[in-house]
Amino acid sequence: MSYGSLWQRWTRGVAWTWVNERYRSCLPEDLASGVMDLDARDRLHTKQGRSTARVVFHAGERAGSAGEAPARGISVYLKRQYRLPWAARLAATLHPAGRYSPAGAEWAHLEHGRSLGIEVPEVVAAGERIGPRGRMSAFLMVAELTGCEALHEAIPRLAGRLEPREFATLKRRVIAEMARIAATLHAARLYHKDLYLCHFFLDVERLDEDRGGESPRLVLIDLHRLSSTATRAGSAWLRWKDLGQLLYSTFGVDGIDDRDRLRFWRSYRKRCRVARPGWQAWVVKYRAARYLAHNRKPR
Repeated sequence: MSYGSLWQRWTRGVAWTWVNERYRSCLPEDLASGVMDLDARDRLHTKQGRSTARVVFHAGERAGSAGEAPARGISVYLKRQYRLPWAARLAATLHPAGRYSPAGAEWAHLEHGRSLGIEVPEVVAAGERIGPRGRMSAFLMVAELTGCEALHEAIPRLAGRLEPREFATLKRRVIAEMARIAATLHAARLYHKDLYLCHFFLDVERLDEDRGGESPRLVLIDLHRLSSTATRAGSAWLRWKDLGQLLYSTFGVDGIDDRDRLRFWRSYRKRCRVARPGWQAWVVKYRAARYLAHNRKPR
């Protein structure tokens, strides 16, 4: 990737775009120049200079080159940031390869998580526009998780359609995989900081095809806030935050009970070799109770 000189970034601005070769033939040829202005309204969510929306690129929008298979359609989630803090804009101007935008950072975080053996969404494309005169915008495009459902929605549905024994067996397998994912992150001193049940996606289609497999396919999403720390105190604090969020997010979800929560904790603490597990469990429950109390306050 070419980031130009500091003078070019400040006076004219430069842009870089990365496209996953697996999906290049599915995307418009003018993606780099038009992605920030793309009209995307499906499941649109906007907030403070950023947006997220679902976009479908239909088959035939771009013909395959000679020797390529015909282009097929693809559905993606497109995250765009139009206004970024001055600190990020200045840092990107001085050090353009640093991934200071949320889009660039999440791309790096997704690849880091994948390298640890954690299932994460596949990146289709990413890019940044740096400058001129300190401006900055960025985007990240990830493939839609077809056939998958967020756990806080999937668990109640499965509870309603599976036999009790089959459902209990499935929950044990899901819990073990959740504990593996959380423990893998924390063992690497990486912390999600939004580790809610809704950020675990269960591949329901594959589950229906093979319910006897060793572990279900769980995908962890929204790694834009992933962070690390080198200090023991910082690691403990962020670990309690992650686990407290996860515990809080299970409250009120049909099909989840205290036995499931205890089973997760036992699996997690065994994988992470948690010291003083009784005291740490109390801290996690305290954090979860704080989240619950905060969200019950009248707005």
